[in-house]
Amino acid sequence: MSNPVGALRAMRSLAKDGGTILIADGKAAEEFAAPGDESARFMHGVSSLHCLPVGMVDPESAGTGAVMRPDRLRQYARDAGFTDIEIMPVENESWRFYRLV
Repeated sequence: MSNPVGALRAMRSLAKDGGTILIADGKAAEEFAAPGDESARFMHGVSSLHCLPVGMVDPESAGTGAVMRPDRLRQYARDAGFTDIEIMPVENESWRFYRLV
């Protein structure tokens, strides 16, 4: 996604006051650590070879790729006007879920 802040702003505009936006994103490690486990290597490979190049077609791209860590999503959400960003307590090996208000 070349413009995650714009997408989050659009989602925020669709929610009523006090409404909640739920985001599901690939569960990357909270910090980069080489060489990473099998999942991390796969996500970085997909990100580098597909997601990032496709997203960079837009000249105003954020250049995020597929590996978005929680701190990055929190920053994008704050930039889009969300004030409450929570990682949901959902146990899943592949996905992380965020609640944005």
